[in-house]
Amino acid sequence: MKKPKILVVGSSLKDKGGIVTVIKNIEQSSINDHYKIKRIETYITGSILNRVSIFIVALFKLIYSLMSFRPNVIHIHMSEKGSFYRKAIILVISKSFNKPVILHIHSASFDEFYNSNELQKKVIKFILNKADKLIVLSKQWEKYYSNIVPKDKIAVLYNGVYRIEQKFKREHTIPIGLFLGRLGERKGTYDLLSSIKKLKENGVLGKFYFAGDGEIEQVKQLIKEYELEEIVTVLGWVNSTQINDLLKQVDFLVLPSYNEGLPMAILEAMNFGLPIISTYVGGIPEVITNSDNGYLIEPGEIDELTKALTSLLKSEELRMEMGEKNRNIILKRFDIQSLMKDLSNIYSRLLQS
Repeated sequence: MKKPKILVVGSSLKDKGGIVTVIKNIEQSSINDHYKIKRIETYITGSILNRVSIFIVALFKLIYSLMSFRPNVIHIHMSEKGSFYRKAIILVISKSFNKPVILHIHSASFDEFYNSNELQKKVIKFILNKADKLIVLSKQWEKYYSNIVPKDKIAVLYNGVYRIEQKFKREHTIPIGLFLGRLGERKGTYDLLSSIKKLKENGVLGKFYFAGDGEIEQVKQLIKEYELEEIVTVLGWVNSTQINDLLKQVDFLVLPSYNEGLPMAILEAMNFGLPIISTYVGGIPEVITNSDNGYLIEPGEIDELTKALTSLLKSEELRMEMGEKNRNIILKRFDIQSLMKDLSNIYSRLLQS
């Protein structure tokens, strides 16, 4: 029996960020046992010329694949802004060939994008309703998108990770916290620096690594201004191997974001047995329960962030207890191979219909 064909559309695997990690994880999973997967890359970070070039090439590849590969389903990974409009063109072309289309939405702030003006609202609503299925990252986002498209068009598929069996022993005299993500206001980088400054003033010992691209120079300048050079190390962008090495070493992850989908950084840290400090945004409260397997605060609450950091920095027992809970949560709910059964079911239902 021939495998059904899936055409996957998304960012280049050479690019950075959580969406790329999701695409890689799916591509390397057991989904290949049941479907023949082909991928078209539509975006890579770089100059305008590079971005335009890769997208034009992608359009030619799309039309060629629709005629020669003849996919049974088109699976499009999408975010907001430019990503939305690029993928809208892909969707319209795919539907002109009468193909079922999935829009897999990874946006952390799609609500802001949707509400920016009335004309854009109409365009977005039209495009989302043209899709046969919307995949979203959490129940919270399912509730949001059900105001734009019929709820039966929406499926929740959590991001997943490849479960790590090994446990890692961490014995630091001074505990180490990790910030992992794009440095800037949206991820709460500057709030974290303000909180670390308070820790120093309160005599609470801790060290921090900041790993990610974004506003690196601005962050370094603020570290200097706050006199935190001996406490905070900015690593810049790190690849997947370096991320794994960091997660083996550090004692907890802190990501005080203002908006999110369901961050891969949180799931990866949980997989390595780390407690989490984050915020009540996106799908995070569906993964982290405050004071159980981590701490959640409202975005921008510096005092609450400082309190949560203090609790983890002062108690190795608490860090170990929360970290072990997180390993079990990954096993039960976020193992990639189990989640691929859910994706396979989404594909199957589309093929049957």
